[in-house]
Formats: sequence, structure tokens, C-alpha cells
Amino acid sequence: MPSIPILILLLSLSGCGFHLRGAVELPPDKKVIALQGIDLNRPFARDLQLFLDLVEGRLVSNPRNAGSVIVIHDIREGRRVVSLDQNGKAIEFELTFRVQYDIRTPEGEILSPLRTLNVRRIYLNTQLQVIGKSEEASVIRREMRREAARTLLRHLQKVLRRDEN
Repeated sequence: MPSIPILILLLSLSGCGFHLRGAVELPPDKKVIALQGIDLNRPFARDLQLFLDLVEGRLVSNPRNAGSVIVIHDIREGRRVVSLDQNGKAIEFELTFRVQYDIRTPEGEILSPLRTLNVRRIYLNTQLQVIGKSEEASVIRREMRREAARTLLRHLQKVLRRDEN
């Protein structure tokens, strides 16, 4: 059972406007977001939903049921060799994740024109632990997708604030 001082601390933090770092604040009528251009079961959509869960938001596919619309035009993942070892084997890669999107009202009015969001990471693969390095690359890609999802939702927050004024 939590002690009284901890409860008081938690209540005071919530009362002072404290929010988790990176948390997105959306107006109550904009917490339902229509996602178009990709299926809601795609990994990027699931990552968007993960962050929306923190603010009791949700993704839908139908704009009529939403307060705003994110249209995904393109998602691309890439890998490029950055350096080679003395035997000519690739040991360093640049991983990229790119999302092109725009933000609209449910009626189709463009609130933010087409934007490209890029996330890049350098990944070292020394060929010594191939299985472990493969898993590491998967983890890095997942974190890149999540960073892109957070960034996109922060941009949505900014656009919605601007639109309210």
C-alpha cells in the first residue's frame, strides 16, 4: 500500500500540470483521429495508437468519426552501407525511416500540407554476433518508428492548437 507522502506527491504533480516527457495533449474533441493511407494493423499505426492510449485517444479509419485526419502518403524503411572492414564487408549501416503525411479536418480541409518526417540511426554490425545483431536492428527500427509516431503526434498537437486560434 502506498504511503501518504507518495500519494500527496502524486496528487500534487497531477494538479500542477505535470505531464510525462513527450506526452501529447490533444483537445477532448480531437482525441479520435482518423488514419488514412495505411491499415490500422500496420506497425506504424499501432505505434501511433500506443501514444494515443496515454491520452485516452484512439485511431479510426472513418473521418466522420474523428476530430482530425492524418493521411499517410508513403512510409519507407531503408538501409545503407556506411563503412566497410578491411575485408570489404559492411560493418556500419545507416537505417532510415521516412513518413510522408498531411493533416486534415474531417471535411477534407488541409490543415498542414504534405510533410516528410525522417528518422536516421547508425548501426554497427561487426559480424561477430549475427543473431544478436539482427535482433538489435529490429529493436532500433521499432524505436525509430516510435520516434516518428511521437513526432507526428506532436506536430498534430501544434497544428490543432494553431487551428483553434
